[in-house]
Parts: sequence; structure tokens; C-alpha cells
Amino acid sequence: MMKTYWAFGGTAGKPAGDLAVQLEANGAPDVLVWMERHGLDFTAVGALVAMLFLAALVMSWGARLPRWSLLVPGWAGALTLTPYGLGTMIAAPLGFTVGDAEGWSAWVGIVGGLAFAGLGIALGICTRSYQRRTSPEARYTLRPASLV
Repeated sequence: MMKTYWAFGGTAGKPAGDLAVQLEANGAPDVLVWMERHGLDFTAVGALVAMLFLAALVMSWGARLPRWSLLVPGWAGALTLTPYGLGTMIAAPLGFTVGDAEGWSAWVGIVGGLAFAGLGIALGICTRSYQRRTSPEARYTLRPASLV
């Protein structure tokens, strides 16, 4: 919601000035600068990709993909995003930042950290479920018949 608010021109929590110019001055890749100039935050795009990935873990069409192609990034995302998000939620109100974070409100770190941690936890839960459902042992487990 925060990124959507910013995409529609909201400025609460952001530093003054043009973020695209700051990204460009700091040597960010051209695609990130272009996205910022067009109201797209790269982390918001990443979150959309992650939601599609979560859908692949829980929907039947995801089973058509090679098992490793969901397990490896699923566990990697869970194991990196969860502690990163939790750490950010703790560090932001204490004034600890990474990189050039001058001008950002502490609540932005808390909201962002909550989003990262939530995504990491969701990835962990869904990846574990997918791993159990698609394991070779699960194929031979007898399942009770439907009670329809």
C-alpha cells in the first residue's frame, strides 16, 4: 500500500527531492532509474513477482515446473527475507540504516521490514508445504477418499 501511495504521487516518509536523480547519481542501473521516473519502485515489482512465485507454490499449475525450480528460490527467499525484514523493523526506529537512507522516516523502515518479513514467512510456509506435497514419499502415501 505504501508503494502504491508513492506511485500515485504521495510523498509522506520519503526524502525531499527526486529519487530518480539520487539513484542515477549513486550509479544505480538505468532500468531502476527508468522505473523510478515512471512511478515504479523496483521492490514493488519484486513483490509482484514474489506473489506470482507464491501462487506457483500453492496452485496446481506450479506442479508442472521442475521441483527444484521452486524449492531452491523458495527456501533462499524465506531464509534471507525473514531475518532481513525482522532486522529492518528493529533497526529502523533505532536509527540504524544501510546505505544512503538520509531523509527517510523511521516508519518507512518498519513498514518495509514488515513487508519483507511477511513475504519471507509466507515463502517458508508455502515452500515447506510444496516440498511435502511433491516429495517422492508423498506419491505413495494413501489418502482418504473424499467424503462427497
